[in-house]
Amino acid sequence: MANIVRRRPFSELMGIRDEVDRFLNDTVRLFDDNVPERMGWRPSVDMEENKDSIVITAELPGIKKDDIKITIVDNKIMISGEVLEEKDVQEKNYFLKERLRGKFSRGFTLPTPVDSSKVEATYKEGILSLTLPKAEEAKPREISIKDS
Repeated sequence: MANIVRRRPFSELMGIRDEVDRFLNDTVRLFDDNVPERMGWRPSVDMEENKDSIVITAELPGIKKDDIKITIVDNKIMISGEVLEEKDVQEKNYFLKERLRGKFSRGFTLPTPVDSSKVEATYKEGILSLTLPKAEEAKPREISIKDS
C-alpha cells in the first residue's frame, strides 16, 4: 500500500513567521520600557519662512523655560533641553506610563542666513516661538533698471 502524505502548504510559511517573531522579540529585548529615556524624544516643530524672517514653533509641554537651550552656529540652529522625571518619595504603582522624559535635541539647517543678534524667543504654555530675522544679504531686494 502506498503511503499518503497530507500536504500542508502553510506549514512552511508558519515556520518563516515563527523565525520573524523570534527575531522581533530578540530585537525588542535589546530595548526595554525605558527606550524614550535612553534615546530621548523629538518635540514637534514647525518652520516657516516669510519675506523678513524665519519663524520656528516647537511644542515643549511640561518644560521650564530655564531648561531650554537654543544655539545658533553658522546656518544651523539647535533646540535642546531635558524633561526631568518627577521626584516623589513614595513608590507609585503605574498601570500605564506614556509621558516622555529625558533629553531632547532638534537641529536644523536654516534655509537662509539669519542675523543671530536679533533673534527673538518667547515661551508660553509649552510653545516655544523663535523669530529669526534674515540677514540683510538674504532679504529679497528689488533692483531698479537704469535708463541707458
